[in-house]
Formats: sequence, C-alpha cells, structure tokens
Amino acid sequence: MYTLDELKKQNQEITQLCEVLAVLVEHAHLHNNPVVCELMSRFKEKVWLHLVFEDNTLYQELARHDDEATRRVVQEFHDSARALKKRFSTYLRRWCQPEVSDSEHEDLLRESREIFNLIRNRVQYEDEHIFPLLERANG
Repeated sequence: MYTLDELKKQNQEITQLCEVLAVLVEHAHLHNNPVVCELMSRFKEKVWLHLVFEDNTLYQELARHDDEATRRVVQEFHDSARALKKRFSTYLRRWCQPEVSDSEHEDLLRESREIFNLIRNRVQYEDEHIFPLLERANG
C-alpha cells in the first residue's frame, strides 16, 4: 500500500521528467535517440505505476466515501485515467521510431505538447483536489 507522501513524490518525479522531455521532444534529430527513448520509457513506467497505484491504494477508500460529491470527483478522476493510458501508450510507441519526416515530427510534437499538458494538468488536479480529499478522509 502506498502512502500519500509516496504518491506526492511520484507526482514530483513525473513532473520533473515531463519538464525535461518537453524540451527534448522539440528536436527532430532526437527521435530514436537511446537516451531520450530511455527517458520516455522511464516516464511511461512512472506514469503507469502511478495510475495503477491510484486505483489500488488510497483512492479505493474515497470511491466508497459517504459524501456523494467526493465519490463523483474520484470517479471522474479515475475515468480520466483510462483515456490517458490509451492515448499515452499509442503516443509512446510512435516516439522512438527510426527517422521521422518533418510532417511526422510536427504531428508528434503537437501530440507531445498535448500529452505533457494532460499529464501536468492531471498532476496539478491531483495535488490540489484529490490529495486534500485524502487528507481530510484520513485526518
């Protein structure tokens, strides 16, 4: 079972990787670069593990909370994870390909920006809304 502090630490690590990768993906010549691909792989692992731990840890308790508004917030947050997982896995398969054309790079760059924004927004929402619910429920 993961603690709230561990989930917060995971969010910090995800944010840091997101910031670094957001800079690296701007450069077409870094497609299929082994260092960037390793960072992408690490990023995927951290995001994936965090999403799994959300479901299997403290959020289960909030999903059964007495307050309907709390249950609704947690359910919407949970549902958004499924869409993110699907989109994220498709994106990552495309990133570490040998040579991409300029138009493919532009498509990946646009998608990279969108994905990183989705993840940043999710982390921020979790920090500002979900974690306080957990603190109140466990306080």
